[in-house]
Amino acid sequence: MLSFEPLTPTAFLRRCASVNPERIAVVDGAFRATYGELWARARRLAGALGALEVPSGGRVAVLAANSHILLEAHYGVPLAGAVLVALNMRLSPRELGYILEHSEASVLLCDSELERLGHDAIAASDSGARFVGANEYERLVEGSSERACVVGDERQLLSINYTSGTTGRPKGVMYHHRGAYLQALAMAYHFRLAASSVYLWTLPMFHCNGWCFTWAVTAAGARHVCIPRPDPAAVWRLIDEQEVSHLCAAPTVLIDLASHEAAHRPRRPVRIATGGAPPSPALLERFATLNVDVEHLYGLTETFGPRS
Repeated sequence: MLSFEPLTPTAFLRRCASVNPERIAVVDGAFRATYGELWARARRLAGALGALEVPSGGRVAVLAANSHILLEAHYGVPLAGAVLVALNMRLSPRELGYILEHSEASVLLCDSELERLGHDAIAASDSGARFVGANEYERLVEGSSERACVVGDERQLLSINYTSGTTGRPKGVMYHHRGAYLQALAMAYHFRLAASSVYLWTLPMFHCNGWCFTWAVTAAGARHVCIPRPDPAAVWRLIDEQEVSHLCAAPTVLIDLASHEAAHRPRRPVRIATGGAPPSPALLERFATLNVDVEHLYGLTETFGPRS
């Protein structure tokens, strides 16, 4: 009898929780969670969304900086049988309102820093999305029963990622479970992620689902370290404090990192993946002296992120 299981990136978290439940999965300021705890929180988020009557295939939008909230949503939303819509926090309320309306989002999860923007986005739309702020989010996750919907078709919709709208209104690109699963494995392989790796979230999770590293880091059983913005001083501090081994960044962020007064040669070699314009030879030489290896990737939102 043929054995077949639909591919879904939530399987990476399920496996880590089973094999290494005590391993630290995510560090977000004072927040810490093991893989066992992250799996439980993701399932309780799925249960909370069920209690909020999000239907199968319903859209759940998230407006948050790089944080455990947005990371958990990458697992909890699909475990609820719903579709994730990670919003670009740099957009205006009108643009965000359009995305809420166009995606037909029924719930908007929002971190504490962006709650005003979230309210303004809902006010600018006719979506009628249910607003869930950071405090309510935590209450729901702590108090809800666990839930984990089974993926019947690996080609069913997993997430919708919207472009910034530079050539008109934002446009949505649809990702399915199979594609995200395979891209996550590709990123883990090409970027040489391992269980001992520590990944710093300088790349926005809302951008192509963090180039699918939201799932790739977990696939490797590595550690997620969240930072709300790629502030150079904070990046160099966390590289030392958390012994960061991997991060992704735009060329402008690389320039800021290389030229910052806190730049130094870390104890552990660091690998950086960058996209957009190729780094200059001078920038590559600078990072080489810092024991940092830079790899240039090309990509499109339509291809699940980068193609190295």
